Amino acid sequence: MRIIVEDENDNPPAFAESQYSLNVNELTKVNTSVGLITATDPDKGDTLYYRLVSPEGEFGLLTDFNPNILVKKLLDYDKVKTIAMTLYVQDTQIGSSAAVSHTASTTIEVNILDIDNRPPWFQPCTEIEFATSKACMSSGYEGTVNLNEQETGPLSLKPGPVMAIDGDKGRNDAISYTFLENIDDPIFQINSDTGSITMLKPFGEAGPIVLTVMAYQRENPDQFATTTVILKVVISSNHPPKFVNPSYEGFISEDAGVDSLVLESKTSNRPLRVQATDEDFSNGYNPDIKFEVVDGTEFSITPEGFILMAKTVSPGTVNLQMRVFDTNNDESSIASLMVEVTAGVPTTTPVTTIMTSSIITTDQTTNTQLTSITSTSHPGTNTALPPDTGGQQGTAGGYSAGEMAAVGASLAVVLVLCLIGIGVMAHRIKGHNADWKKLSEASIFRSSLGGGSGGPKEGMQYSKESFQHDGDSGSVNSKLAAHLESKLESGLIRETPQGNMTRSAVPVPHTSRTSSPPDTSSLADSETVDGEKEVKPILTKERRNEEGYKAVWFKTDIDPNTKEDVVIIPDTGEADGDQEEDEDSEDEDNLRTDMDSEDDEI
Repeated sequence: MRIIVEDENDNPPAFAESQYSLNVNELTKVNTSVGLITATDPDKGDTLYYRLVSPEGEFGLLTDFNPNILVKKLLDYDKVKTIAMTLYVQDTQIGSSAAVSHTASTTIEVNILDIDNRPPWFQPCTEIEFATSKACMSSGYEGTVNLNEQETGPLSLKPGPVMAIDGDKGRNDAISYTFLENIDDPIFQINSDTGSITMLKPFGEAGPIVLTVMAYQRENPDQFATTTVILKVVISSNHPPKFVNPSYEGFISEDAGVDSLVLESKTSNRPLRVQATDEDFSNGYNPDIKFEVVDGTEFSITPEGFILMAKTVSPGTVNLQMRVFDTNNDESSIASLMVEVTAGVPTTTPVTTIMTSSIITTDQTTNTQLTSITSTSHPGTNTALPPDTGGQQGTAGGYSAGEMAAVGASLAVVLVLCLIGIGVMAHRIKGHNADWKKLSEASIFRSSLGGGSGGPKEGMQYSKESFQHDGDSGSVNSKLAAHLESKLESGLIRETPQGNMTRSAVPVPHTSRTSSPPDTSSLADSETVDGEKEVKPILTKERRNEEGYKAVWFKTDIDPNTKEDVVIIPDTGEADGDQEEDEDSEDEDNLRTDMDSEDDEI
């Protein structure tokens, strides 16, 4: 008799280990198998079914009865370094209606490995990520060297010494450094292990100096990066800039608002200003210095040394450190600043623009006035800043009614004085114009008598006649001059039956003291010299000696052949206006009478 014993499903499945560990490289392709973990069941003939639980679905199984673990998501070492999963097994089909008889589970820890996919990164740098790639941008390094001087030790650079790290932080491969320039007689050298730059000899030319540094992995030189080191060549300085005072104290209201000026005292509208001097300059003024707040973000400092509230601050005391430095050689010094923030009415208004030049002096008493501070006012705030004769300061508001009235009165006085001056100048210009008008008229008439620019005709005699007062139109005015000129041109003045010529002599204004001698030869062909020449004067008044009077003095009984000069003698006196009018009127009547006599004779 044969008895068959059937195996009953009375044993659960089991994993060989309670915890498994897997190492998976980052950026492994999806559906790549990374491990196989199986369980065993003492009951023969049982089929085991598996289920994997992954936190973010990073991994999965090939099938529920084949526990081959596959990558389901692209992994990045910088984002995730380890993943803990649980693998379950059972001896009944997953999803069936049959009751689950026996199960088992195990823990799987996956370690994400950083691969060598990034070059060295110079520090400090800004990381930039795009898709699954990442880069780190560095702005390079800056420093200074003294002209014709050799620095001892490594050069001081900003933002720090040359240093690079492996872009694959999980690997941290060793980095080496070198210059890319191939110079026969190098001035600088770089340490291949540390990146420190030193000088081999002085540099005697104007800068800047640009060096290119390459950092590369020792084990894999194909992974490399480059950066620049810019060195400014400066003249050495014997003294760093220093604050005028070692410490400063200011006050501001908590309600003043952002960008408000810190004041010197609680009862003053004068803004606090820090100053610095540089003994390398004869007047202590270094145009290349700048100020900055070393610690703290509550307050900031302008290039001119004014302290501004950078953000809202609660009442209390804020202690800060300030630094002044020379932008050429980075020499600096520090000073302390204590700002007391008070509660209540604002002590100043927000300042939006400060335009000035920072002038610092060594005697600490002479300072340049701040040119302008444009401020934004708010209702109920005090915006006036009184002038400060002891240092640079700005104004942030208007003026009182009394001040405006004083300014208006001053402007009115200046305006009145200007009007008076303009009136005096206009009066004098008018007088000069009258002089020139008479000079021009007389000159035209004289030219007509003389037949051109050659001067008076031969044989003419001159007599003393007066010249009318400035501005008097009764003397040889434009109408009379034109009348005489027209007669001369039309031939109305002709030879008399006796062969004598009749001529009229008139005053001849001139711009100089002495005129050129008359040219008597110009009339040789046009005049008859058979008889005695006769001269009839047009103006009969004698020369007047009043101050400011101008006249032409004609000599009498002169020989026509003697080329004597005609002298114009300006007088300095001023005649009475009414008397001048009467005299001018008489002159004009005499002139008309003489002209009528000439017409009758002709």
